[in-house]
Amino acid sequence: MAGLYWRYMGAGIGNPQIPRSTGSVLFLCQGNVCRSPFAERYFRKIAGDRILRGIRSQSAGLDVRVSVPPPDLAVNVAKTLDVDLADHRSKPVTADMIEESDMIFVMEHRQAAFLRRTFPGQDPKIFLLPMFDTEPLPAWDYARRFNISDPYGKSAKDFVECFRKIESSIDGFLSRSDLHPSP
Repeated sequence: MAGLYWRYMGAGIGNPQIPRSTGSVLFLCQGNVCRSPFAERYFRKIAGDRILRGIRSQSAGLDVRVSVPPPDLAVNVAKTLDVDLADHRSKPVTADMIEESDMIFVMEHRQAAFLRRTFPGQDPKIFLLPMFDTEPLPAWDYARRFNISDPYGKSAKDFVECFRKIESSIDGFLSRSDLHPSP
């Protein structure tokens, strides 16, 4: 049943046009303890090797009540992928973050829908990160085209799968864009 839902829903889901220049990107997930901090740190890591050095990046969560570190499992798995999460502490997204960001990447379709309802007029800068994934997906797995599953509370295998999907999605985004830092 879920496959039919996403097959039907997916027909109308898309990302806005990618801007040619940007000064800042914001990565969002639910709690800002696993997915968005990994995405931010991975983006920083690869941006340092490219012309994107001047683009600021940050991460936040849509439902953060208390600032907490990532689970040890997330830190350890990220470390194996050469991404350091050890000093990260979760923080809630603010209206200023939304306003000041040129591009906002979310992990799930429902997060994009929430942002569009909560921050009207920001649609042109809200992107579904998984839609840039370069890894081929099974034709029947529509949900994974629009969502990066939250590994929180799950196994090391789930963290690896999640973090690899984030890497593939960011790499895919960068390969499809001609993005340069804003002057």
